[in-house]
Amino acid sequence: MRKEFNGGWRFRKAESGTYQNVCLPHDAMLSEKRTPDAGGKSASGYFPGGKYVYEKNFELGEDAAKKHITFEFEGVYKNAEVFINDRKAGGGCYGYLPFYVCGDDFLKAGENVIRVETGNSMQPDSRWYSGAGIYRPVWIHIQEKSHIEPAGVQIRTVSISPAQIEVKTEHTGGEIEVHILKEGKEVASGEGDQVILDIPDAKLWSDETPELYTARVILKENGREIEAVEELFGIRQITWDEKGLYVNGKRTQLRGGCIHHDNGILGACTYDQSEERKIRILKENGFNAVRSSHNPCSEAVLRACDRLGMYVMDETWDMWYRKKNPYDYANEFEKRYRQDIRDMVKRDFNHPSVILYSIGNEVSEPAEKRGVELAKEMTELFHELDGSRPVTGGFNLMIIANAQKGKELYKEDGGRDDSSEKKAAGMNQCHLLNCK
Repeated sequence: MRKEFNGGWRFRKAESGTYQNVCLPHDAMLSEKRTPDAGGKSASGYFPGGKYVYEKNFELGEDAAKKHITFEFEGVYKNAEVFINDRKAGGGCYGYLPFYVCGDDFLKAGENVIRVETGNSMQPDSRWYSGAGIYRPVWIHIQEKSHIEPAGVQIRTVSISPAQIEVKTEHTGGEIEVHILKEGKEVASGEGDQVILDIPDAKLWSDETPELYTARVILKENGREIEAVEELFGIRQITWDEKGLYVNGKRTQLRGGCIHHDNGILGACTYDQSEERKIRILKENGFNAVRSSHNPCSEAVLRACDRLGMYVMDETWDMWYRKKNPYDYANEFEKRYRQDIRDMVKRDFNHPSVILYSIGNEVSEPAEKRGVELAKEMTELFHELDGSRPVTGGFNLMIIANAQKGKELYKEDGGRDDSSEKKAAGMNQCHLLNCK
C-alpha cells in the first residue's frame, strides 16, 4: 500500500527553534527574505539559501509496525538527511531525483517522529532558481515482508507489429501475476518475474495518439494475494539512424522547448495541476517535445506528458566535474553520477513520453580525453540499463572548442570569468545534439 505522506509536517529554519505547520510540497527558499546581497544573485531570485528542518509525528499500530515500511521522497533540495526517532535512517544527495528510506529498523508501535534536515546554504550553487526543502511529494509504502519493490515493475515494448511487451518485476517472496488492462478491460495476462505478452489490436502511444494501458501486477503467496500495484504505460517503439528519429516507425521531428522545474510564483513546489498546466499550454501552442533543463523533471511532468502526448528529453545535470558555480553539484558529481543514472532510469523507464536521455548541458569536459571517456561511459551505462532509448547531450561546440584552446567559460572554482561575455558571443547558435 502506497499512501500520501504530505500532511501534518512542521518546518523551521535550522537556526530557529520555532516551527510552523506546512503541507508538502513546500519550498523553503520562499521563506527567506530577499536581499541584493544574496549569494545566488538574480539566478536565485535574490533569495539567500539556508538550512532547514522538517518534522512529522505519526502513529503506527502493532500490525503496521511489523510490516516493511519505506518512505519515498520524490525530491528534496538538497543533501537531505532523514532521521527516524532520532536515528539517521538514510538520505539523498542530488536534489532532483527520488530516494527511498527503509524504516524497518527504526520504527515502533505507537508514536514515531521522522525528521528531514536539508538546505542550500552554500551559495551560489545553481545557475537558476533551485528552491529548497521538500519541494516534491512524499509517500509511505506499508507492505508485507513479501512485497513488490517500490518502482520494481519495469515494462518494455518488445515489438509493435505484432505488439509485444515485456514485464519484469522485482520482488521479495511469492509469485507474480500480470494483468494488462485497457479502459478497465483485460487484454492480456501472464505469470512470472519476467513475462512477454502479446497485446491484440494494440493502440500505440505517440504525441498524436497518447494511448495508455495499465499493468496490474499481483504478488501472491500460497495462492493468497499479498499485494497489487498498477503501472500506466504506453506501447511505442523508438528507433534512430543517421537520417533521424522514428516513433513507431514514423520519422518524427521534435518541435520542442526547454522547461525549468519551478512553477513561477509557486517557486519550486511540484503540484500535479501546475505541472499539467505547463505541458498543456505548450501542447496547445504546437509543441510536441520538451527538454528538462537542466536536471531530471518531476514525475508529475512525466505523467502529464504521458497523458497529453508530449515527448521528453530528460536531462541529468547542468555540470559534470567542472564547476559552473562554486557550490554546485560538481562537488558531488564524481561520487554520485553512476547512481544518479541508475535512479533516473529506474524512475523513468515506464513513461512512454521519455524518448531521450541527456547526459548533460553545455559542459566543456569533452574538450579533454577524460571528458570524452566519461561521456562514453555514461552513454554505455544508460544503454546497459535501458536499450530502448537513445542518449544525447546539450553540447555547445564553441564552449568545447574554446576550452581546448584554454579559454574556459567558467573559472576553475566556479563562476563566469571576467572575459566571459566575449567568449560567450554567438554561443546560443551552436547547440548540437548527437544521438547514440
